[in-house]
Amino acid sequence: MKEAIKDKIHYTEGMFFQIRITSRYLNLMGNQAFEKLKLNLSFEEYIILDIISYNEGICHRDLAKMLLRDRSNIGKIASSLEKKKLIKIRLDIRNNRTVKKIYITEKGIKVCNEIYIKLEPYLKIINETLKKEEQDIVSTTLTKFRNVLENIVETQI
Repeated sequence: MKEAIKDKIHYTEGMFFQIRITSRYLNLMGNQAFEKLKLNLSFEEYIILDIISYNEGICHRDLAKMLLRDRSNIGKIASSLEKKKLIKIRLDIRNNRTVKKIYITEKGIKVCNEIYIKLEPYLKIINETLKKEEQDIVSTTLTKFRNVLENIVETQI
């Protein structure tokens, strides 16, 4: 039998694994909630709609960078949201280039708020388990960690 590497933390015992698994659980929870509640959007569409609601006029590229998704994927989801009349996509010029800027519609705001209300029971479980101060610590720590990764990882978005 092979001997384990001494004085090293096994991947499944470290921070990287915990973050990875937590992210997967969050996606599962979101997808299951959206399926159970029979919402007219996918979890991914809702995330994008919510981001647009707080970043009015965001362009496809910036949205793709924010979510670490390719622009074509963002374009497909944005097109779906536009067909549902939740957003409007307008062409604009930035740095002598044509860009597609995304704006949320009144219907989009209404849908976003309605979904948030339906999701509150799921969020309540987490909010009752972790105190506000603990949530702030997790958020601040993860933001610092992500900023370090952004400086290390090469992205082609």
